[in-house]
Amino acid sequence: KSEVLEFEADAEKAVKFEVDFSRPLSVVIFGATGDLARKKLYPALFQLLYGCPDAPLLPRNVKIIGYGRGKEDLQAFLKKQCVNCKGDKAQLDEFMSKCVYFQGQYDKPEDFGRLDGEMTLAGADCNRLFFLSVPPVIFGTVVENIKAKASARGGGWTRLLVEKPFGRDTPTFNELNATTSRCFTEEQLYRIDHYLGKEVVLNLMALRFANQVWEPVWNKDHIASVQITFKEDLGLGGRGGYFDTFGIIRDIMQNHLLQVLSWVAMEPPGRMDPEIITRNKVNVLKAMRTLNVDDVFVGQFVANSWRFGKDTFDEPGYLDDPSVPNDSVCPTFASALLQIDNDRWRGVPFLMTAGKGLSERMCEVRITFKHQQYNKLFMKRDTALANRNELVLRIQPEEAIYLKSQNKRPGWDVTNFSTATLDMSYSASFADSYVADAYERMFLNAAKGDGTLFVHANEIAEAWRVFTPLLNKLDVLKRKPHPYKFGVPIPPGWLEWAQAKAQVTEPNTLEAFLALHGGKISDMERIFNDLDKNKDGMLEKDELQVMMSKFYDGRVPTHAQIARALQRFDLDGDGRVSWEEFKQGASALHVTCVDPTKVDHT
Repeated sequence: KSEVLEFEADAEKAVKFEVDFSRPLSVVIFGATGDLARKKLYPALFQLLYGCPDAPLLPRNVKIIGYGRGKEDLQAFLKKQCVNCKGDKAQLDEFMSKCVYFQGQYDKPEDFGRLDGEMTLAGADCNRLFFLSVPPVIFGTVVENIKAKASARGGGWTRLLVEKPFGRDTPTFNELNATTSRCFTEEQLYRIDHYLGKEVVLNLMALRFANQVWEPVWNKDHIASVQITFKEDLGLGGRGGYFDTFGIIRDIMQNHLLQVLSWVAMEPPGRMDPEIITRNKVNVLKAMRTLNVDDVFVGQFVANSWRFGKDTFDEPGYLDDPSVPNDSVCPTFASALLQIDNDRWRGVPFLMTAGKGLSERMCEVRITFKHQQYNKLFMKRDTALANRNELVLRIQPEEAIYLKSQNKRPGWDVTNFSTATLDMSYSASFADSYVADAYERMFLNAAKGDGTLFVHANEIAEAWRVFTPLLNKLDVLKRKPHPYKFGVPIPPGWLEWAQAKAQVTEPNTLEAFLALHGGKISDMERIFNDLDKNKDGMLEKDELQVMMSKFYDGRVPTHAQIARALQRFDLDGDGRVSWEEFKQGASALHVTCVDPTKVDHT
């Protein structure tokens, strides 16, 4: 009772953050000519000023300065970099009138002195927000020049929005942090992890602490495992040289996924206060064991060629990229078993997985609950692992939170039950809500001075403590990653490894099922015949939908998923799937999940 009263009292003391509309604002984007600025940064600022329903959320008395090293024609620059800003012509013209381009070098203090003069034109006492998306080798120099030549004066504030990477291991982060902390306080530094701005991740606090049902079972006594999974269906996208110096572990796992994990696993903060939330996240990371090579499964995609409908696709392998060394052992897929050694989570496996060149784009958190003694009343030996409650937080795409539960099927037999899904889809439940891009939230929260959704130096230090020994060992051992063909649902050998480490079940997608079992022709024929209700030897679209409803955790398949499945199997493009087409599609998927080093090519 006292604990409840304490939380209620503290809720009234939640720290409030507001944008300062009394002063002009200068926003400086370092790296303004790059893809991130075009795809995310300029559109985010436009939305905050004009596009979102409650705009303006930033002062309209703003000057947006794009800082770049090369010479640019302003109109051509704005036409290119603001191409993703969507609004009426008057709004776009007004927004672009607030934007300028500034040519300067990163290592010349005199250029930052000129930048200071440019910002002063917005107002001598303006607040100053710097967005740093620059190579790590010159990051420290930029920070020092901002401090020496371009900081706010006359009462305004200076804040830095900083993009990753935050070093590549413990020593490099410590060096980077020494420079930033010498120049600016932690309250002035806003280290971005844009996953913390995604709606489903933001909902974790409300899900856990605004409801009564979850927190009592959010522990080792009731949770069997936690999986945090990131998948991309893309290759390198022209980033081969950069990616090979970092790899999937540094690029995705040590930052994005570990931040999601810390929100899942932290203790209740007691009060909505950035300092308290950060401390609780740091405590989770401090309780985490360091990783070693036995805790990880690593893979690297190889070339693949496949038919999708009438089209043939050829995708080169990682080592085929001319910017990647021929002998690179850099992983494009990794899965790590993490352990948190505290009273809440001791013994619960946290399985973190990230991969490129897979069959889909997806990110989710999957929390699997333990069987309890009373579940034996309904438990069947062959389905014991499958019939477990799972809470799934689908971060992207098609954001959703859903719960898999067991329910009696209509009929005479009271023990005849199956899995059904209690589904909260964002598109259905919040159809009229404005869903902001993560970078909109990052700009807005930094302007407010709210550090809740940013990463504190102590968090990064602990994250590197967990991962650096593993990364060093992988660099020394030069362990060859497991090869997997581009476009597979899962790499060969991963499922067996994951089942041994965390007792996970098969991924519940059609593609994963066929990849694992598509070689069993008799089973595939039985499935086809069961679905072919009118026995005409063809699967129509509605029959294919029935098949797909058995997968994807029992959720109704989306139109995109149905179209993708039809395209995969419908080789002649007639809108139906014959047995031969089904067999070929299943077999082709199954072949992709066979270890390429063990395929008989004779």
